[in-house]
Amino acid sequence: MTATIRRYCASDQAAVYEVCVETADAGRGVRGRYSTDDLVPDTFAGPYLFLEPEHAYVLDNGERAVGYVIGTASTPDFVAAYQERWLPQLRARYQPPSGAPVTEEEHRLDVMFHPERWLLPELAPHPAHLHINLLADYRGLATGGS
Repeated sequence: MTATIRRYCASDQAAVYEVCVETADAGRGVRGRYSTDDLVPDTFAGPYLFLEPEHAYVLDNGERAVGYVIGTASTPDFVAAYQERWLPQLRARYQPPSGAPVTEEEHRLDVMFHPERWLLPELAPHPAHLHINLLADYRGLATGGS
């Protein structure tokens, strides 16, 4: 199998969401676990693609994205943009839990609606962060240097 790393483009969004669903929960995947398969990628992939596409790259197998690297140079700025520009879009599809989260889905929604929790004081000297996710068939292929 061969694959190359390239910049993300808007037509990759569905494939990135697919990779996110398949690789969530430590690689076990979350397909069918929640009321919508978009719940996890709407929290952990979509906002990066929307807010900071300049920091998004995909691993392309020639047909589609099979992995991605997405991130931000500034977690505090990202959280502020997430709250101001991303959350308003999500409120049309999701509602935060009305009380303390009980179910797994409510816990996911609680994370979605409280991104300020990502601002950990011990990480302040290192403001950047990223997510790297690859479909199982593309792990260990030494494509990181492609």
